[in-house]
Amino acid sequence: STKAPLDFYFFCLGILALASLGAWWLLRSPWGRAFTALRENPMRASSLGIDTRRYTLMAFAIGSALGGIAGVLYAPLVQFIEPTAFTLGLSFNLLLMVIVGGAGRFGGPFLGAAVSVLLPEWLRFSEGLYLMLYAVFVMVLLAFCPSGLLGLAERLRDSWPRFFKSAT
Repeated sequence: STKAPLDFYFFCLGILALASLGAWWLLRSPWGRAFTALRENPMRASSLGIDTRRYTLMAFAIGSALGGIAGVLYAPLVQFIEPTAFTLGLSFNLLLMVIVGGAGRFGGPFLGAAVSVLLPEWLRFSEGLYLMLYAVFVMVLLAFCPSGLLGLAERLRDSWPRFFKSAT
């Protein structure tokens, strides 16, 4: 039936919402603050009494669990799992989504995924050049704003009042 793919889409969207809500809660909990301290400066986190080995293993376990949930949702979609579907290019594309959106920010991967999927589609008018235009966009973004699009938005937001003060 034509309703089944739409139902599966909304089911996956609900799982994404629940996983995102769980991650959002985790980041604002004491565990999340320990994870952030560990990411920023492991030696300082260790000196503050954070068991870096334990929290590193916990981060790996949480990431693996989220990857497992993604795999559970991907399997019924394609109905056949094989290793060749998970190429190095896919890994680079997923990493690119995180970097373009803004690594270390909660909404960064969401924005990066939207840009990484939609921008090449919007550039298709250029026929064969769209991949080159997309690559140039990513390189310029990384050269001038290594913190991604959300980092760029934060920089613009922070400099916005100074712009108007200097103009008057």
